[in-house]
Amino acid sequence: MAKNKDTAERPKKRGLRILLLIILPAALLTAVYIRCNPKWKAAELTIETAGRFFDIECLEPEGADLETRIVPPEGFARMPVAEGSFTEYLRSYPLLPDDTKLPVYDGSTSDFSDLAAIFDISLGDEGYQQCADSVIRLYSDYFYENKQYDKISFQFSNGDECSYDRWRRGKRFFALGSFSAELPAGLPDDSEQQYRNYLKEVMRYAGTLSLQKESEVIPAEELRVGDIICNDVHVVLIADEAVNEKGEKCYLIGQSFIPAVCFHILTHTEGNVTSPWFTEEQLSQDSFVVGSFRFGKNNIRRWKEGF
Repeated sequence: MAKNKDTAERPKKRGLRILLLIILPAALLTAVYIRCNPKWKAAELTIETAGRFFDIECLEPEGADLETRIVPPEGFARMPVAEGSFTEYLRSYPLLPDDTKLPVYDGSTSDFSDLAAIFDISLGDEGYQQCADSVIRLYSDYFYENKQYDKISFQFSNGDECSYDRWRRGKRFFALGSFSAELPAGLPDDSEQQYRNYLKEVMRYAGTLSLQKESEVIPAEELRVGDIICNDVHVVLIADEAVNEKGEKCYLIGQSFIPAVCFHILTHTEGNVTSPWFTEEQLSQDSFVVGSFRFGKNNIRRWKEGF
């Protein structure tokens, strides 16, 4: 009787093993697919008035974009630029209303006040768009809007290259910790949603260290729009520049930070004067402060070939 029972149990056990052999690989493949295919979703941002209690030089509150909101200091004029350039792209970027609190990805706002203007830019709902990510976002959006898809490519912090041109053709990355590998884990898709999904993946695994790897140190006198000031923990972007008759230059500098907030133009205060313009002389010092971070000469860098 026991022998007959054992005989009857064998097909059941065999069937269970076969089922497990089917379910486990399927579950693993599903997990890999989900991991390789992030879904970007826009955060719901809160826009509210800050109630500024101090004056900012060169500020035109009614201006709708960077060029009309922040005018050059007396005696300076904006550098002439080519139509379709990255500088023109940033100068025409729409801004949130003046005197607005800094929106945070989770729907809250920040009372951070060292800013002159806030870009009207979306944030993902998972908070990836921090300091380096905001620079990556602006670089990428510029290339994307100009259909220069082959230029949208960034290193992860481990050195692996993540290319949007390959991503939109169905390539994806499986990443765990410092390991990553490109896999054919998607279908060809050049929709804007898939582009945002790509950016989310880059923001997960890129950062200040990867921007350093992709950039070279330059002298302060060679600074131009699109260059970055980047140390091991923070990065800011040169967003505009102006020059006077003597050839002296000044710059607008923007950033995001943790937690993810909208990209914004910084101010600095000297004595009783608050201004968004940083002079070439200030940025030529061995050590200088931008926002809440201290940088040095070797932190002035140009990403790839620059703009």
